Amino acid sequence: MDGEDESGGLFNIEVGSDEEREAIAREERVPRDFQSEENFQQVLKTWRPKVETGEIWRSLKLPLDNPSKPDSQTILHAVEELYFLKRYEEALKITETALKGELIEEFRGVLVGYRGRCEAKLATLGKQT
Repeated sequence: MDGEDESGGLFNIEVGSDEEREAIAREERVPRDFQSEENFQQVLKTWRPKVETGEIWRSLKLPLDNPSKPDSQTILHAVEELYFLKRYEEALKITETALKGELIEEFRGVLVGYRGRCEAKLATLGKQT
C-alpha cells in the first residue's frame, strides 16, 4: 500500500496523557509542608497563640434543633472549655440549655454525661444549683 494514513493510524498514540502531565506538575510543585525561612519569619512576626478564656459559649445560639456537626462540635467545645476551666455552673447551664433542643441520640448522650460530671463536681464543692 503506497498511501500511508496521514493521521498515523495505530502507531500514532500520544504517550503523555493529561493525567501524566498533571502528575509531573504536582511532583515539581513545592510540597505543602515546605515553608521557606523567609516565609516562616514573616508568619512568626504576626503569629499569636490562641488563648482560650472560656468564651466560646458566647457564640452559641441555644437551643438548636438538629444542629449540624460543626454546630454540635462548637457546643461541645464550649461545654468542655468551661468544664476544664472549672466553671462548672456555667457549663451545666449551657448543657441544660443545649439539651432542650432536638439532638441526635449520640450527641445528647455526650451532653448528659457532661451534665452528670458538672453536677458531681458542684456537689463535691458544695455548690449544687
